Amino acid sequence: MSRHYRDEARQTYRDIKRRGSRDLERARHRADDMSHELAEHAEEAWRETDNYVRRNAWSSIGVAALAGFALGFFTGRR
Repeated sequence: MSRHYRDEARQTYRDIKRRGSRDLERARHRADDMSHELAEHAEEAWRETDNYVRRNAWSSIGVAALAGFALGFFTGRR
């Protein structure tokens, strides 16, 4: 009787281990796909930002200067 339970427990362990390995592999693939997708979006955002700054150089310089001034103003007032 105990041998039957032991064999059943081993089989259950193997099944759980097999499912866990399969699920882990799926998660790895999903994370890899998401990583590539995120990299593509970041590259696209970089290109769009670069194009915008090149088209509107003086506006971009003004915004950056204003942001720098505001940051310096608020951090200097501690």
